[in-house]
Amino acid sequence: MEGKMGVRALQILRARASFGSVNFARGFAGSADREGAETRLFAPCERTVRRDSLAQSGRIVAPGIHSRRWNSSVAASSTGAVLGPLKGNKADVAIIGGGIVGLATAREITQRFPKLSVVVLEKENDLVRHQTSHNSGVIHAGIYYQPGTEMARLCVDGARRMYKYCERNDLPHERVGKLIVATRERELPVLEDLHQRATANGVQGLELLSPKQITDLEPNVRALRALHSPNTGIANYARIALSYADDFLRNGRGQIRTGFNAKNVSADEVKGVEVQAKTGETVKARWLITCAGLQSDYVGKMAGGAKGPTVLPFRGTYHELRPEFRNLIKRNIYPVPDPAFPMVGVHLTPRTDGRVLIGPNSALALAKEGYKFWHVNLKDAITFGLNRGLWKLVLGNPGIVFQEIWRDINTKAFVREAQRYCPKLQVEHTTTGWAGVHAVAIDDSGQIVGNFLFESLSSGVVLNVRNAPSPACTSSLAIATTVVDRAAKDFAWKGDQGTID
Repeated sequence: MEGKMGVRALQILRARASFGSVNFARGFAGSADREGAETRLFAPCERTVRRDSLAQSGRIVAPGIHSRRWNSSVAASSTGAVLGPLKGNKADVAIIGGGIVGLATAREITQRFPKLSVVVLEKENDLVRHQTSHNSGVIHAGIYYQPGTEMARLCVDGARRMYKYCERNDLPHERVGKLIVATRERELPVLEDLHQRATANGVQGLELLSPKQITDLEPNVRALRALHSPNTGIANYARIALSYADDFLRNGRGQIRTGFNAKNVSADEVKGVEVQAKTGETVKARWLITCAGLQSDYVGKMAGGAKGPTVLPFRGTYHELRPEFRNLIKRNIYPVPDPAFPMVGVHLTPRTDGRVLIGPNSALALAKEGYKFWHVNLKDAITFGLNRGLWKLVLGNPGIVFQEIWRDINTKAFVREAQRYCPKLQVEHTTTGWAGVHAVAIDDSGQIVGNFLFESLSSGVVLNVRNAPSPACTSSLAIATTVVDRAAKDFAWKGDQGTID
């Protein structure tokens, strides 16, 4: 079967599902050998994490290549490739965006409406190149989000479904738990508020811990108080998203086009939708759903949607613990977030491959895909500079904004944040990791949009996902259900066979 698919198809499925600028093979090779020789330099924190088999083999193999069989047709192009059994450039539904939300939505459509054909259009030459593969890999329990919002509801439901999906598909994951730690007196009321929020959201198993209880769980962590969430976990979202793609293509009516960078969308209630790529290629569909992540404001507007909210890129740099220091912690350790600037802060996170991350910070980038400090995209920079909401955000939080930039370029300042709750951590225990860019939507008042946003257009043939930041990976299956529920209503789809986790 692999021979029929061809080399390029395997490159797509194997996807270079990278973590930052380090791909799977480079990041994982040899990690299993090194781990056995770790020196116990800290109080012992033994943890048993279900290993990612790729970490041990040093290979990248997308889920499903060897475990499942489906008949695909592959056609190479100068900019990418066409993968899947659906032939031609026409489909019932086109989805712009080959990240975890777009692929989960494609999967949901083909399972619930198996007679509909679906094409996923991805601008990169590989799938899951951005937020899906550049994140902490945490399965969030639903603690931070305002009760009653879609973000809160879909995170709690999404986490439940994510554990179930990973277990059924034998995907690396572990319910390692999480401590949110207060190290200053002023953080204690915020911690209590988080406890109340999480309880209202239906998060199970929460417990407020004393300093002794904290060190009983994590001998190297020091705090005044902590909120323990035993149901927070870790997963490999790049592999999960590729598993969604495999599910989607199995029904025989799916297609994935990579290297398809949309530059124009025409939408008409009678004629349907035509999406044109920068190469001149076109795809026609009856309906369009956009799930464009960092590009969701540009793509949403292109498809006929509102101008705002603006999606800002915040670069988050990660460092890693050197192999001999990975026994420092065994679960996620997070600081109490600053309510004035709702980012979760520099945290310690174990990974399914055995690595331990420190980070990220959250510094405004000058490019939608600004993975390096010096990356600047002129169009993006001008758009941000003219945005009133951004200026209000920066001027309202100048100390935090410049502090995040300083941490981005100064490793000692970066590590110092984690030392507040983990004093044994030293700069020499770390190595430079990689960076991710996460989407943050803001309105004209400078407020960060704290909810998932979906936009139905008057054309009657387009549905935009306008804001799906973290915890979108955790919530991906639940978001897909919500999107398809809306699409079925907006587009009058018939024959719903129900959601299958």
